[in-house]
Amino acid sequence: MHRFWTTTIKPLVETLTPERILQIGAKCGQNMRELADYCRQTGARLDVVEPLPGPDLRNILALYPSEITSHQVKSLTAIPGLPFSQLVLLDGDPNWFTVYNQLQHLYLCAATAGTAPPVILLHCVSWPYARRDMYTNPLWLDEAHRHAHAYRGILPNRSELSDSGLYGQFANAVNEGGPKNGVLTAVEDFRSSLEIKTSLHILPWFDGLGILVPEARMTPALQALINGFFDPESLLETCRLLEQDKALLRVELAGAKVALAKRAEALARAAAQLAESSYVPDGPAARTAGPSAERASAWTRRVKSWIRIS
Repeated sequence: MHRFWTTTIKPLVETLTPERILQIGAKCGQNMRELADYCRQTGARLDVVEPLPGPDLRNILALYPSEITSHQVKSLTAIPGLPFSQLVLLDGDPNWFTVYNQLQHLYLCAATAGTAPPVILLHCVSWPYARRDMYTNPLWLDEAHRHAHAYRGILPNRSELSDSGLYGQFANAVNEGGPKNGVLTAVEDFRSSLEIKTSLHILPWFDGLGILVPEARMTPALQALINGFFDPESLLETCRLLEQDKALLRVELAGAKVALAKRAEALARAAAQLAESSYVPDGPAARTAGPSAERASAWTRRVKSWIRIS
């Protein structure tokens, strides 16, 4: 979500001028630091919900003790007890149950406060998690609230998971699509349940950013800003950013290939050296050197298997 900061989130913050902001899911803290700087400049407050903050996040929290309030619990536990925020960034677990209930809690909190619901920015409303659940920890949800899942990757235009593909380190729903599956599905289902009017604006790059605006918070300035995200000049800048992102990925891939080639060469040299050390001459010496030769030969086979795997 941090890749949207300069082009999208920062202009939205400056247009909305919120007195309080809620961020759910802070990752490594890139957006959190920017939001904290805004709060320091304006006197606003930032609530951050992140159950397990890592070292980078804790370091940022320590730098902004007066601007940030940290809530180290799950979002569905935290939201009902939080002060109302005019702007919310949702970047937590991208699955239907979590997102649908986060939205429900946020709107209930607004009703309790007697004010219009907040403007909500939602990450992962495009592929791969628009129509597919992901569970950071499947045990956080009851079995009835999660789909069959596996730690396998996701490929474009393919419902089934793959041993290759993206995000294979996470528990991904086995199939794409269908009821109660994915972030965008959750947003659409939630909007259809409302009695008030809202608008949803989707920027489909970088896994997708959704801007959910209740009619009561849509001002001419905000509408003009959102419209500007889709004008030719803005879209051309997005193309530049996407091309830059692709170039960085290609550089990273090239570096990985070079490192892999060097590793394979080093292993090949090690295998050759082990093969030489395993030579045992004929005669009496062979009987005394046999066990050592067998061990060396075993190591040679193992190294060769590493090379084949690489």
